[in-house]
Amino acid sequence: MSRTSAEPTEPHPAPDGPSAEGRGADDTASGFARVHARRGILVRLAYRLLWNVDDAEDAVQNALLQAAKKQDQLADRGKLWSWVRAIVVRQCYDTQRARQRRQRATDVVRERAELQADDFAGQAAMGAELREHIQALPERQRTAIVLRHLEELSYTEIATIMGTSESTARVQVRNAREALRRAYTRKA
Repeated sequence: MSRTSAEPTEPHPAPDGPSAEGRGADDTASGFARVHARRGILVRLAYRLLWNVDDAEDAVQNALLQAAKKQDQLADRGKLWSWVRAIVVRQCYDTQRARQRRQRATDVVRERAELQADDFAGQAAMGAELREHIQALPERQRTAIVLRHLEELSYTEIATIMGTSESTARVQVRNAREALRRAYTRKA
């Protein structure tokens, strides 16, 4: 089997040794130092589960952080290496699930964009005249009517965007509606 640059050539480590009831913080620290020294093996494991070096590095980093935070939950310090590897595997599973969620979200966004593109194409022919009338409005009225009716914003949001009071935003929208009504009645 060929190795990639993410796969170290270091052999699998021996267990951290027998557990002892009297182990202190120094033994735990040295156990984590040994785990960190074998980080390449953990990255190789994660890489073989995820097939992406960046995701593997992230999974190992997250696993080591989680292990450091929860080290007091490990009763048998002799199983530190196995415990950390199990955390790495769980992190890889979490990464895979996150990838799947992102892919589903991307698919939904793509489908919605395609539907909107179809919708816009249908509205384009119908809306060409309306667009011309909107473009003919004064700038403040045009901005207000677009924000209110096309972007569906509240008057408060429109006032914030336009840097005016809410009542001024309402007046701008009303004036734009009246100008559009006049444009269409002249035509009829």
